[in-house]
Amino acid sequence: MGSSSSLRGPSPRLLPPLLWLLLLLPSCRCQSLSPACGRPFQQGRVLGGENAVEGEWPWQVSFFYRGFHTCGGSVLNKHWVLTAAHCFDQVLNFLDLFEVFAGFTDLQMSDGQGQRREIAMVIIHPRYKLTHPNGNDIALVQLKTPLKFTSFVLPVCLPSPTIDLQKTNTCWVTGWGKMRVSGTLVHRLQEAQVPLLDQLLCQILYGSFVLIQEDMICASDLSKGKSPCEGDSGGPLVCKFNDTWVQIGVVTWGRSCTTPLYPGVFARVPYFSMWISSSIKSVIISRSTANIASWITLTTPLLFLHVLRIH
Repeated sequence: MGSSSSLRGPSPRLLPPLLWLLLLLPSCRCQSLSPACGRPFQQGRVLGGENAVEGEWPWQVSFFYRGFHTCGGSVLNKHWVLTAAHCFDQVLNFLDLFEVFAGFTDLQMSDGQGQRREIAMVIIHPRYKLTHPNGNDIALVQLKTPLKFTSFVLPVCLPSPTIDLQKTNTCWVTGWGKMRVSGTLVHRLQEAQVPLLDQLLCQILYGSFVLIQEDMICASDLSKGKSPCEGDSGGPLVCKFNDTWVQIGVVTWGRSCTTPLYPGVFARVPYFSMWISSSIKSVIISRSTANIASWITLTTPLLFLHVLRIH
């Protein structure tokens, strides 16, 4: 090839200083919800109310507070976990006392494929408790260090706001909650298949058209009395769509987990899909802006010293 080229760009001397700065910045690896979500390597083999198979629900996490399981959650991507707002609204000043367990089926097993992470921040829905104590009960948890995806730790899929829930009849709830009200929390992950209930039917069963609101969804096996219980809060309700598991609920509340006429109530994830996505993106954008601002304030000699260090 010759020494000249018709594709040669403008002289570097003509580039403005800010453009030079942007070119020298390290590339931004923005977080995004993983496209390979909702596809566990291990398939379930038992029906509800039984021990879950290891690796069957790889998005399930446990929140430990002062060494004890308190709530469940679900992995959205390597950095973010979805849970219920009431799991954190009273302890936001004590996040350093929490630990997130991912990839665990048995919480008493300290070895194996599990991963432990600390919490960086919690975002509670801004309308939580504004309508009544159980409304908008949803929160996002950012991890201090990202998870490593394995066959035991994978993300669940988020639904679109307009997902048609009539197109599925395979829905499961999972958690380490009590098997009965007077019992204790279990150490082995439990699973139960629960049908989704019509909103009007749920309102009738609870005797209120106000208590069950549009941001909620009800699911329980009324004939067999299968429903979430204490300790399951924050955990996922997932449904299968075309061989892909999609989270459509977050365990929030119920009148009694042993009274079959009162179904379990979940935060309706499709209702919050836009809030979830925009909240995660806003954190990414704000941090990227802060990083750029810190670069701009560096003096020129210090700036190029830092550039030399990162290359």
